[in-house]
Amino acid sequence: MRRKNDGKIIVSVHCDVVWKAAKIKLLRKERKRLYYGNLDNIICVAEVLRSVMPRVKDRRTKFYFTNGEETTMYGAKAVMHREGRALYIPVDVTTASKTADVNIEWIHNMDKRELKKALGYLPKLKVGFRNGHHDETLVYGKKYPSFSLNLPIEGEVHGKSKVSFWKARRFGRAVAEILRRMRKNYDSVCQFEKKK
Repeated sequence: MRRKNDGKIIVSVHCDVVWKAAKIKLLRKERKRLYYGNLDNIICVAEVLRSVMPRVKDRRTKFYFTNGEETTMYGAKAVMHREGRALYIPVDVTTASKTADVNIEWIHNMDKRELKKALGYLPKLKVGFRNGHHDETLVYGKKYPSFSLNLPIEGEVHGKSKVSFWKARRFGRAVAEILRRMRKNYDSVCQFEKKK
């Protein structure tokens, strides 16, 4: 028998990029540090590895680095086929809610009111709820609870874009905290189809 709030959480971060500008630089100007280049999705891979995974000690949360998000979503399809029933959370970049530290997009099969209640107040962080470009929730959300966590960037998603070093770090810490809160409120937030 499953214990309360003990369902799987699957975090997926796509590794493929659109190659027209597939490079990234850390620019240092005076007291500012900016990541600049094609940040989709190199910056999120880096932050999940550096800031999220070391903070998440939950044995039921799994991380996948997928391919095919820019084409057929075959990486997301393979993850969903392997894992089955779970809460799926893709991590990506967005140009929506540029002033937010983290943007929540494409909520599927979830109680939105309970989700906002579960997130509550995140200290020193601004959370946005605007949809940007589509991501792996297109696949996951057809059958299971899903929403994406996105780092707001300036510029083009698939081209020249920039984000401050410190905003990227805050984003990584926010993702770790959101995962902790999703675990705590798993049953109240997720809506699974009843087995017949």
